[in-house]
Amino acid sequence: MRKLVALSFMTLLVISLTACAGSNVKQAARVKCPACGYEFVPPQ
Repeated sequence: MRKLVALSFMTLLVISLTACAGSNVKQAARVKCPACGYEFVPPQ
């Protein structure tokens, strides 16, 4: 019974971590110039 609980816990942990890792897709941050309103992607 203890092994089943541990296995279930580990499976739940792995699923939650992969869900968090998949949602963290980085997109380039767009910046808007306050003076002219032009939107651009700043160099990194």
